[in-house]
Amino acid sequence: MMFAEKHHLASLSAAELDEYLARGWYRMGQTIFTTHFLCFGSQFYSAIWVRLPLEGYQFSKSLRKIMRRNRARFQYAAGPAHIDAEREALYSKYRNAFPGLLSPSLYDSLLDGGEHNIFQTFEITVHDGEQLVAISYFDLGRQSAASIIGIYDPAYRNYSLGLYTMLEEIDFCQRIGKAYFYPGYVAPGYPRFDYKLRIGQVEYFEVNKQDWLPYVNHPHHPTPLSEMEHQLQRLQQLLHTHRLPGRLMRYPLFEANLFGFWSAPYLEYPVFLLCATPPRYGGYMIVVYDVRVAQYKLLRCTPFDNFGFHLNEAFFQHFNPEEDFTELLVEEEVLLSSANAEFIVLALHKLRTLK
Repeated sequence: MMFAEKHHLASLSAAELDEYLARGWYRMGQTIFTTHFLCFGSQFYSAIWVRLPLEGYQFSKSLRKIMRRNRARFQYAAGPAHIDAEREALYSKYRNAFPGLLSPSLYDSLLDGGEHNIFQTFEITVHDGEQLVAISYFDLGRQSAASIIGIYDPAYRNYSLGLYTMLEEIDFCQRIGKAYFYPGYVAPGYPRFDYKLRIGQVEYFEVNKQDWLPYVNHPHHPTPLSEMEHQLQRLQQLLHTHRLPGRLMRYPLFEANLFGFWSAPYLEYPVFLLCATPPRYGGYMIVVYDVRVAQYKLLRCTPFDNFGFHLNEAFFQHFNPEEDFTELLVEEEVLLSSANAEFIVLALHKLRTLK
């Protein structure tokens, strides 16, 4: 299992979508992907995938209040998805007020500029009289559904229309007998996605166990990212005790597998220890901590040449070269894997003595 991966598919059945969603995957345009780490600005976070079991689900009192208020104020409908000038105009309003980056158009966001949709996509529309004020899109599998995007007119922000359309998605999916509703990921420490936790008693995908567990029991600390950082800091202290260099670096290109470069074994860890490279080896000697197997890995990596044209300079302006490693790296070989930090120290000491 890779931390970040994307599949380009010519077709996707409802049962196949169920399988992807159950493994912590999600839609991106006309592809399907997974990731377990995120970077917003210059900060790194763990991506925690969540889902809502629908069997026996009941809306909380506060959610029923939102639905009751908005159903009285607006007209809503559910049905197969459409993209037209009215929907694009609403998307444009929403995009202009959105604090982050969004695709230039709704058409690009959902269809990647093409005509074919491999997903069975539905929509919730919300009108104020004749005016479209909110819309959301969601995909249907055989037993599950995935909420994709919700947009609304910023003039109506006081009505919680982004949350409201998701609640209508849930209601629709429950009425047609779906078992699970997938709203995407949350990122502990980054509150933008916390509204997804308001919908009910969600489960989260535990990357080590490859299973879904109640989010109420989620150990917010450590997250996979903080566990990586903790174990690498522990090893760094041990290296310094043995007078061996080890520099803790953040690696913002950890999602290279999603960028569309040439296929290669790109380094996929958001943090690593940069160690001294013996003269007989080329590239970089680094140590990562793999939370999937609870082991350190001593890797030899080399730079991937001529990739800079894929990313504009704005991507790098947030990063500090003293703390952030911004060369795209490829894993050449795993020299050692061990849960014992002392073994890694011993290996680095022996490598240092090589001519």
